[in-house]
Amino acid sequence: MTFGENLRKIRKGKRISQTKLFSETGFPQTTISDWENDKYLPDVMEALKLAAVLKVTLSKLLNGKFKSPKPKAS
Repeated sequence: MTFGENLRKIRKGKRISQTKLFSETGFPQTTISDWENDKYLPDVMEALKLAAVLKVTLSKLLNGKFKSPKPKAS
């Protein structure tokens, strides 16, 4: 399972839309979509904020064996 698939699964399991996740994190909906579609990975601080808002541990957010997309270029 990729990071994006796991993020989508957790978000949908919590019944949180991308729009609501945007309003609670400040991350643009396009960025959330890019993460869920494995175009990029969030940085550590973004991942921590996602985990906090989704009320899961960082470990659960990153859990499992997954294929990682290329990190977003700075």
